[in-house]
Amino acid sequence: MTAQALALPRAPRVDVRSVAFWVMIAASAYGLWTLKQNSVPTMLAFPPSAALNVAVLLSCLAVGVWLARRVMRPVQAPPWNGTWLALMWGGLAACGIAILMNTRLLSVWSQSLGLEAASDWSAALTAPLNEEVAKLAGVVLLAAVSTRLVRSAADGLAYGALVGFGFQITENFTYGLNGIVMAGGVEPFTATFQTLWIRIVLTGIGSHWAMSAVAGAGIGYLVSASGRSAARRVWVAIGCLLLAMGMHFLFDSPFLGGLAGTLAKPLINFVVVMAVYFVVRRAFRARWTAVSAEEAAAGTLTEDEERSLSRRRSRRLHLRAFPAGPEREAQARVQRLQLALVEERVPALAPAEAVQPWRDAVAEARAAR
Repeated sequence: MTAQALALPRAPRVDVRSVAFWVMIAASAYGLWTLKQNSVPTMLAFPPSAALNVAVLLSCLAVGVWLARRVMRPVQAPPWNGTWLALMWGGLAACGIAILMNTRLLSVWSQSLGLEAASDWSAALTAPLNEEVAKLAGVVLLAAVSTRLVRSAADGLAYGALVGFGFQITENFTYGLNGIVMAGGVEPFTATFQTLWIRIVLTGIGSHWAMSAVAGAGIGYLVSASGRSAARRVWVAIGCLLLAMGMHFLFDSPFLGGLAGTLAKPLINFVVVMAVYFVVRRAFRARWTAVSAEEAAAGTLTEDEERSLSRRRSRRLHLRAFPAGPEREAQARVQRLQLALVEERVPALAPAEAVQPWRDAVAEARAAR
C-alpha cells in the first residue's frame, strides 16, 4: 500500500500569485465591458461633453497618482506595476462588481424599507457593503500577487488609496455622463461640468480614496509580521474595514443635508484618513530608524547614508556629493540596494542574519564603486 501510495501522482500545486493576477485581469475586463455598455451610447450622443469629462478626469488622474505615490507611502513610492494594478482594479473591476451588486441590493431595500425610505437610505446602506468590499478585494489580491507589494500598513494605505482613486475617477466619469441624461440632454456641457465640479472640488477630498486607504491599511497590517498576535492583526483589519464602511455610510447618508453637509462630510472623512495616515507613518518611520541604526552598526550604512536614506530629498543631495558619471551611478546602485535591504526588514521584523545576502550585495556594490 505504501509503494502504491507513493506511486500516485501528486496534485499540482496552485500558484496563488498567478491565480490572483488573472483574477484581477478577468474582473477588470468584465468591468471594462460593463463600462462600455453603460457609457458608450451617451458618449457618442454627446461628444463635446464626453471630451470634457475625459480631459478633466485624466488631469485629476495625473495629479492624484502623483500625490498618492509621493505622499501616502513614506520613504519610497510603491512600484509602478503595483500602482497600475491598483488603479486598474479600482477603476474597472471594483466598479463592475459594484454596478452588478447595486441593482440587487437596491431592490432589497425597496422591498424591505418601502420606496420612500429606500430613496433616502438605499445609497448609504448599499455602497458601504458592496463598494468597500469590492475595492478592498483589490488590496487583498495585490498582497497575493506579490508579498513585496503589500507588506505593511503603509503599503496597504498607499495601495488602498490608489484603488479608491481609480474607483473615484471611473465613478465621476459615469456620473458626468449620467448628469446629461438626468438633465434631459439640455445643455449637456453645463450638466457635465456641474457634476464634475461637485464631485471633484466639493466632495473629492474625502471620497473613495480616503475610505479605501483606511481599509487598505488594515490589510497591510494584517499581512505584516508586525510582532503582534494574529488575533490582534485580524481585529485591526476588521476595525479598519468597519471604519471605512462608516465613512462611506456618512458620506452617502441624508445626515447633514444642504451645502454645509455636502462640505462637512468629506472633510470629516479627510480628518479620519489623515489620523490613520499619521499613525501608520509614525510607526513605519520609527521602525525604519531602528533598522537603519542596526545596519549602520553592522557597517552596511555609513553615518551619512543612515541620515539621508529615509528622505527622498536627502537621498538626492547625498548622491550629488559624488562626481557626475560612473562614480555617482555606482553610488546610486549602492543606495538602491540599501533601500531594498532596509525595506525588507522594516515590515517583517526579520533578524539581521536573515538578510545577510542583501548586506553582501551592498558590500559588493560598494567595492565595485
